[in-house]
Amino acid sequence: MVVNRFDALGGDRELFFKQDSLKSQHEIFKELVDSAIDPNDRNAHYLGFPYYLKITLACGRQDSARFMRKAHYTGFIPIVTIEFEEPVHSVRQKPEQLEIEMKAAPYRISENCESEELCSMCWYTPMPIMNGSVVMSVTARSNNLGFHINNRRSFMNINGYVRETRSGPEFSIGERVTSLRDYFSLNESSRPLWHTHKQTPVFILGGIPKNKVILLSDTGFDDYFLIEVAIDSCWISSRKCPWDDFSSGIYDTIATESTLFVRQNQLVYYFTGNYSALYMNTSGSELWTRILAKQCVRKLNPVDLTKNNTEYVIALGGGWQEGEFFLLTVSDGIVKHAASSRKSVCAILKKRCILKWVVFDTERNSFFMVVETNLESNASSYYVMGYHRASDHGFVVVIGQEKYTDIPMEPRGMSYNPSSLIFYIWGNMILQSNDLKHYLYLSDFPSNSVIKYFILSYSGEIACVTDDEQVWISHEGSSIIRKIYPTRAWEMNTNLQMMSQSPVYQWQESRVTIFYDQHNLLEIYPSGDPWCRSRREDTPVGMVNTSAEDSLSLETFLGGSSPLFFQLVYMEDDLGRGKLVKREFPQRYILTYSHIIDRPQQKFTHENKDYIKFSHICPFSWVRIVGLPPPQRFTRKEHYHAQPPDIMEITGFHDKKSLTVYQGLVFQLLWLHSAYNRPYADPVHDPTWRWWKNKAEDAQYYSYVASNRNSSGGVYVDMANYVKVYDIVASNALPELIYLDKNSAYNFSVFFSIRSKEQSLGESAEENSLNYVWLTIIVAHPEYVNVFMDRRELISRGSVLYKVTVMDIGVYPRQDLSGKKLLKSSMIFSVANAVTRCYDHSPIGPVVKGYRVLPVIIGCPPGRRLAFDITGTLQYSIRKNKRYFDCVNPDPEMPCFFFSDVFYPSFLIQDMVTGDSGPFKGSYIFQIIGGGPYLRENIRYFSRDEILHYNGNQMNETQGHIWLRDDGLVNETDEEGFHILSGSDSGIAGVDQTTYCDYALEFIIHVHGLRLSPTRAFFLMKVSMGSVVGLVILYIATYILAPKVRALWARLVRRFEETVILRTAWNSATRILKQVPATAPQGSVLSVGGSIASLPADINTADPRGPPRERPLHSVQSFTGQLLFIAGCRLVLFNPTLTAPVHMDPGRLMDTNTILAIPVNQERIMIKLSGRRLRCVWIHLTP
Repeated sequence: MVVNRFDALGGDRELFFKQDSLKSQHEIFKELVDSAIDPNDRNAHYLGFPYYLKITLACGRQDSARFMRKAHYTGFIPIVTIEFEEPVHSVRQKPEQLEIEMKAAPYRISENCESEELCSMCWYTPMPIMNGSVVMSVTARSNNLGFHINNRRSFMNINGYVRETRSGPEFSIGERVTSLRDYFSLNESSRPLWHTHKQTPVFILGGIPKNKVILLSDTGFDDYFLIEVAIDSCWISSRKCPWDDFSSGIYDTIATESTLFVRQNQLVYYFTGNYSALYMNTSGSELWTRILAKQCVRKLNPVDLTKNNTEYVIALGGGWQEGEFFLLTVSDGIVKHAASSRKSVCAILKKRCILKWVVFDTERNSFFMVVETNLESNASSYYVMGYHRASDHGFVVVIGQEKYTDIPMEPRGMSYNPSSLIFYIWGNMILQSNDLKHYLYLSDFPSNSVIKYFILSYSGEIACVTDDEQVWISHEGSSIIRKIYPTRAWEMNTNLQMMSQSPVYQWQESRVTIFYDQHNLLEIYPSGDPWCRSRREDTPVGMVNTSAEDSLSLETFLGGSSPLFFQLVYMEDDLGRGKLVKREFPQRYILTYSHIIDRPQQKFTHENKDYIKFSHICPFSWVRIVGLPPPQRFTRKEHYHAQPPDIMEITGFHDKKSLTVYQGLVFQLLWLHSAYNRPYADPVHDPTWRWWKNKAEDAQYYSYVASNRNSSGGVYVDMANYVKVYDIVASNALPELIYLDKNSAYNFSVFFSIRSKEQSLGESAEENSLNYVWLTIIVAHPEYVNVFMDRRELISRGSVLYKVTVMDIGVYPRQDLSGKKLLKSSMIFSVANAVTRCYDHSPIGPVVKGYRVLPVIIGCPPGRRLAFDITGTLQYSIRKNKRYFDCVNPDPEMPCFFFSDVFYPSFLIQDMVTGDSGPFKGSYIFQIIGGGPYLRENIRYFSRDEILHYNGNQMNETQGHIWLRDDGLVNETDEEGFHILSGSDSGIAGVDQTTYCDYALEFIIHVHGLRLSPTRAFFLMKVSMGSVVGLVILYIATYILAPKVRALWARLVRRFEETVILRTAWNSATRILKQVPATAPQGSVLSVGGSIASLPADINTADPRGPPRERPLHSVQSFTGQLLFIAGCRLVLFNPTLTAPVHMDPGRLMDTNTILAIPVNQERIMIKLSGRRLRCVWIHLTP
């Protein structure tokens, strides 16, 4: 399983680093008119994800393409389940356990081949990204058609240390190198892999001598990258911080959810990744940043678990700060540091000392440390001390003067699992404690071996590696510890692998690291095919595979996958080319081989036949778990199901368009899940109800159209294929963990059977007896959890039945919000004398049985919420008030309530996992904590004083400034009508003693029709009176001034018209002057344009200051040539030859149809009088 980019389907593995959703596929969904899809709906968000999940099959030496075609045509369809790991700090979402199951869509890879139908193919599903999750567990299983395919489970993690460049993706922490042989050798010494448990998307591993090079992997080392980190190789040695052994190598590396830490010499650097999905307070680092610049750091210690939305790293001081340690915190991408104690432990002991190891107990907020003193002597002294961070009462000695062995003990470190409360001190010995007071010495571990690093799986298994690379394993709660490397069984396993020519084994190899992986990485192989084996490639030959039924019984016993033990190995081929290989550490095979080697077979005769007898050291033959309750109530996993859309293509292969639709549908499904986390309850308690509610009645019609292959767009979306599942059936397998609320109980039964008659040939009844089958349970927190077991021996069936009840006793002191402040506990189920002795065969090889750790989480489980019931509140209020006044523009997300109606709020307790929903019947505190007028955007949170002002000073008051209890007498409101933000920091709290759940809810309602307060009423009266008076004044002014305004307006219009006319006259006069003879006599007849008119002999001038007169004048009809429009009280003519203008008396203009000829120095200018009223106009003419 790999990821492909959205635009590069059919390619190889891509780096998974893009976290932003793609653009809307609105246009594609517009074509799907024959499906229950409405792209214009307000709740529609049909976007896509940056990547697809590509699924292929491998089958040993068979041709992969041929085998996938055969699987496809026999009905095989992969079903993928993606589980989103909850982030350290849930910013956008409440604590939740979420998974989505998707059927894969077959896809034909475009390539040149002879076949027109199919050459190469694969299967695709969307690779969703949820807000806040960068670690995703992916499980692929078969649909049980065609070949029997084993399940495969792996992680698909977002790599936040990659950036996009023009040349392609590049690593932001340094430069990638390719030659392994330059940095690794066959004499490698293993080093620990440190990271935050189950939260780390990217692993890093240092320890490469003389080079600042690290290994980086975002797939749990399924593949890897060799990176030369971009830090300065500086050496800062001083008298206060001496450093004798300078090296450019990086030896301490720790990976957290968002940040990488490395130590080079005494310098510590960190790099924060670009994880926009985490909604951190930083966009990520550009360069490595040095921290603890003023401190001398000798070593880094990891803190595997998180607390209070924070991850931790411990730095041990050196040089002048020997005996001190510093706690580095990572919260929302921000790295900080602080000294962890006021005084160093050396100052307390008053001796020169060295801190060998420090462990931080996140649950108790305490530190435990190994201190070495008497450094000058050959025999050092060691102290195991504790320090409580909160009380700061000083250091205390944790372990006393008990004598465990005659050999001097040399402790090097400690490990602690807070869920099981098991504490280990390790070095050249192992001490185990369940209460930090009494210790058990594991005597099977030799004192001449010194542990180099210790590994906790947090699922019961532990492992340790010594200085000479020995590997030892054990189980929590057990005193048995076994060496598995080097052993004769290891050599046997290696020989078998080399005989089978396994590609992951070679004679010359070196171990780089070993670690527990929190998931089974199983290759997908079919069984029954002569060329395929139903096992991993590194499965030893000679092991017997069982049938599918046997595998089912094994999985039933396992009850979920426990982490497998892996090793990263460097090996070279015959040409000297190096490679790193991740393979399962074969402890399961080694244990089975060691049983045969340590206990030789015996001969015996039965019914005259000779047999070889192997000793059965396991007290039982098989085990089954039955009677399990439905899992979701206790696992708290919300489960969604999606299938690819139906396509009209007859071959059944999807194309990019249909896969794009699949992306959009899955995005919409998960968006509805996120959007459902709001304070209001829908009429139907299901996130998908809004999706289909408008088109559900047309579902049968859409199905009919699709059955005839007539769906538009070639794609049909069946609404029944995109649902939230509430009724998952128990599979007779213990879940990975369970949540217990107050006084809740988890019940199941366990069947153990002894060996049958055929299996127990040569054994006595005493050797194969029910008396050896005893189930034991170790409870980590018996003060909070009780376990009841009822043992019944079914002698006739050779079985023992245990009825087990795990119950919370109801005394956990914390009552908090859903998923907050939980107590992480555990229970160890173990059969007496069965640990490392009992195993069963399966398609994936032998599996140890008889031991299981069940994590138990106590407190308010995630997935519960309190919601404001809009529908119920409105219905009840209408029934009580006999009326309902809604807002003018109703908003279903914000209901309206009339101020004078009695408000009857109704709340629902809803279970997001099981689908249960019921009324909240407890008491609650109702407070106004914010509000604002008119618009939602104006809402603000009130201060503490305002909250007291609006809600009253005492909870028993009946009168408030916004709300009035129904038994009150006065109804005062705020001066402004406003939307009210309702809720409380304390919430609906501390009243229901039947649960550990507390609830807090903030919701918005719209209160309208509020009465006016005196201040507000007086203000509105002033505004109203001012408006009325202003309107009256405006009316009077309009009535008086209207005629003058109209006259002025008419005058302005005429002036404008006359201006235009005069401009036209100017052009005409210029043209006419050129046609008038200069010597024309007075009284002569002037012919212009064929018209003849009589001209007066002379014209007397008049006083230009005389009063103007207006007289209508008409145009001379016989005069066809337009000369000039002139009208005015005085006619004034200008000519450049004149020294003064000539004025014309308007009295001479009484006659109509006249043309005036005015003599001006023997020049004549012809003027036509227009039929306009006479108005005073000054005209400047130039001939």
